[in-house]
Amino acid sequence: MPAFAYKSRFREGQWRAFRRFMLEERRDASARYDVIKAEKERIGEVYILYGVETDNQGGRVVTERRVGVEVSSAQSNIGKLLAAYVSLGGNPFDISMFLSPDSDVGTSDGAEAEKRYMQPGGGILNPNNIKYSYDQSVTSEDTNLRKYRPSRSGGSGQSAKDNEVATIMERDRRWISQEARYKRTRIEEHIIKLCDLREQLDLEIEDMIWATRGNMEADELFDPQRYTESLTAANVAYFFDSTFRVPDGSDAGRVPYDNKAASGAPGSVNLGVLSGFTSLVSDDDSEDHTAF
Repeated sequence: MPAFAYKSRFREGQWRAFRRFMLEERRDASARYDVIKAEKERIGEVYILYGVETDNQGGRVVTERRVGVEVSSAQSNIGKLLAAYVSLGGNPFDISMFLSPDSDVGTSDGAEAEKRYMQPGGGILNPNNIKYSYDQSVTSEDTNLRKYRPSRSGGSGQSAKDNEVATIMERDRRWISQEARYKRTRIEEHIIKLCDLREQLDLEIEDMIWATRGNMEADELFDPQRYTESLTAANVAYFFDSTFRVPDGSDAGRVPYDNKAASGAPGSVNLGVLSGFTSLVSDDDSEDHTAF
């Protein structure tokens, strides 16, 4: 079993081995962040600009009408792939809606004062007015985005004509399947994979900000309204340290480790707290300083 595969049941020696590894990684977080940031810039980012209309109350409504495409850098991987895609006759609007609910995308009319979530549905696809009951199935399958509404094509079930249409399209595509793969599908798949990779890197940065309390760069700040303070790496370390060992009352945040300390003294096994966690076990003499 891998050294750090455990979750809820472990010994103090296992915790101390993981603790040392975690705090060493925390020390290297800034360098790791620089690498991730450079990788994100190399990948690039793409936005679709959507049309904006005015409703009856004078408010701005973002439609699903695509009016422009924006790339963070023409020299990025996504920028180069889009250029190749267009040169082969492709339309960037055909690849994806490129919805990014956590991105601040500008309006299609260039109004800087209106820069905010300017994507249909706020960049989120979700069921629209869906209802459940104990004696019936779902009463509505439509979504908030018109593009994905089953009601536009007669519902989500199969009709008698579906097989006929599929057979015709399969026959019609067969003679140009290689060309379609080369000029469209492969480039589209590569662009989508790069977008997914960038999203994974964003999530990795989020986890790093949470663990290190944002101590990497000035532009990555820790938001206590978004992240739970008690789950930062430092606070997690103190939680388990003070669970296994009696903390030093004269030095807040310090938990000594002393197998020779008298019972109840700082550094001794914290039997009062440890007894409340039946899945946590103190080490015996033969297990000291081991994670196995």
